[in-house]
Amino acid sequence: MTKNVRLAVLRASHDGAAVVPDQAAISLMMTGARSVLRYWEDVTGGYLDFVGSALMPGVSITLGADTSRAAQAEAAIDALRANHPGQDPLAGFHGVIVLTSPGTRLGPNPKAGEPGQPAQITVGFDGGATTARGFPVAVLPVMASDFTFMCHEVGHVLGFDHTYGLMNNGADWDPDDATIVVDPVYGSPFDLMSSASFGSRGLGAGPMYFASPTFELPATAGWPYAPVISAGPALARANLHRWMPEALAGRVVDRDFPAGTQTVGVRLRAASAKRGTVLLALHPPGEPASGAGRVYVEYRPATGWDAGLDVLGPSLSREGVVVHSIVDVPGAGPRVWYRGVVPSVSADADVMVSDTPLAVEVRAVDPEQTWADVTVRVRGLPDVRIEQLNRSDDFVGAVGEPRTERTPCGDTIRKGTFATSTFCQFRVSATGLGAAGEPVADPVTVRWRVGGTEISGASGTVGVPYDGSTFTIEYTIDPATFELALTSRGGERFEAALEARVSDQLQFGTATDTFVAQGWFDGIHPADIGVLSECMARIIKQHNIRHPVFRRPTPEPQWGGVEEWSEAVSRWGVNAGNVIDRVTDDAVARQSLRDLVDLQLPGQFTG
Repeated sequence: MTKNVRLAVLRASHDGAAVVPDQAAISLMMTGARSVLRYWEDVTGGYLDFVGSALMPGVSITLGADTSRAAQAEAAIDALRANHPGQDPLAGFHGVIVLTSPGTRLGPNPKAGEPGQPAQITVGFDGGATTARGFPVAVLPVMASDFTFMCHEVGHVLGFDHTYGLMNNGADWDPDDATIVVDPVYGSPFDLMSSASFGSRGLGAGPMYFASPTFELPATAGWPYAPVISAGPALARANLHRWMPEALAGRVVDRDFPAGTQTVGVRLRAASAKRGTVLLALHPPGEPASGAGRVYVEYRPATGWDAGLDVLGPSLSREGVVVHSIVDVPGAGPRVWYRGVVPSVSADADVMVSDTPLAVEVRAVDPEQTWADVTVRVRGLPDVRIEQLNRSDDFVGAVGEPRTERTPCGDTIRKGTFATSTFCQFRVSATGLGAAGEPVADPVTVRWRVGGTEISGASGTVGVPYDGSTFTIEYTIDPATFELALTSRGGERFEAALEARVSDQLQFGTATDTFVAQGWFDGIHPADIGVLSECMARIIKQHNIRHPVFRRPTPEPQWGGVEEWSEAVSRWGVNAGNVIDRVTDDAVARQSLRDLVDLQLPGQFTG
């Protein structure tokens, strides 16, 4: 199902200027791959189509002191109709876009007479949405209008209204005067209909923060004044559902607020995805017809019209899972209100949804940015988790002279004791935190302790006591994600207790883990493992054995500490022996497999 909207693009020049050339207007406003109408087709998933829209002949208008958007729109429409007597050239259109060229003129300088102030300055015309001669109209002064502004104002013509949320300065139309306006309108960093500010606050004595979810388009050939053409972000799925729910038919999951220990789980596709679920709508008990209290969750990676979203801070407009709700705003009615984001790269894994008992948690994000797994629950106490990533026990060198032995296939391999250096990364994530205070890009901080010593800075070394000795570990801490990376020196076997303390302005949570350095191993030289594998493959193929590879596994951190490693390897040897007896009755095959195991765990069958 689609909705057809026919818009007339009307070019009006004033003060002897030329109108915007035909092809430039068509390309930027109508048919270009990065045009205003293409934007609205894309962000509504093709629900809106603009078949029948047209570029009207240019007109010349005369404007006096009144350069309001309404005055520009009325003058342009009247001039077009005057040029076509006997017919209405706007008959059948649903709305009008007026491109006023240039949209500026010299005017008196209110500061004239002050030192260094000229008598006249360039004054910009008013731009924005209005109604004129029975039409909804977007008035776009060419000199002052970038692509984001154009799309925003056309959004009003199409029926969309502003989003609310963070207290910001977007409604302060004269930022140079003494009056500082702070208001929640324009308060979402993730919605085109907040484009007067995107929630940024940079005036006054309060906390300062900013959001910049736009990116720059290449200039359109022939566009008169080559402005910086900032584009994006997409229209929030929440705001699309608020004003045109039909555009998301079949792509929304509706659920009641969870209660008690209930949870709601969903996999959300990226907002720009052509198919699949892109919005979770959570309905409170007794939701009124206005939808007030409803909570929306969507996934916004930096793709498509969201290409301007940041991966890391300090901008508030970071890619991640975004939460809005519907608030009945006095004097405005039900409006979409920004509630927070769980950035894709952050130690903070959830959002406490204001004015509700809910917490929205991100459980997983696709590395290819196509989906995010989200869980909604009743908010609980702080919880911190540590996950080990990218562990490796890297070969450093031989301890003493290796000896040579032969595989059952007759190949020569080296065996002995080999020193290793252990590297491991630790990721921390927290839920139940980050809800207090003013909006910041990273609402939680993380402090690490290694072997009982708190570490700080981006990198360094720390001494760890273990079994009567002190071992030195190199560390790095990612300043954005707080991921901890530890590296041991070669040939040192020990354990180090880890603690992560995650806190916001009011509360904290902790989690613990253990860094285990293997130090060395007794076995086959790492460069000869391939020889062993080839022999194993030949034996299995020759005797038609169908079973997993008989290779001793490398000890992994989930096996616990140093003492558990030898136990795990011994268990592997026992299991391998049991498997050999089951997979073949051939005495030669059994002996070959036992020789393979004995090469890796001496004495398993001969000790």
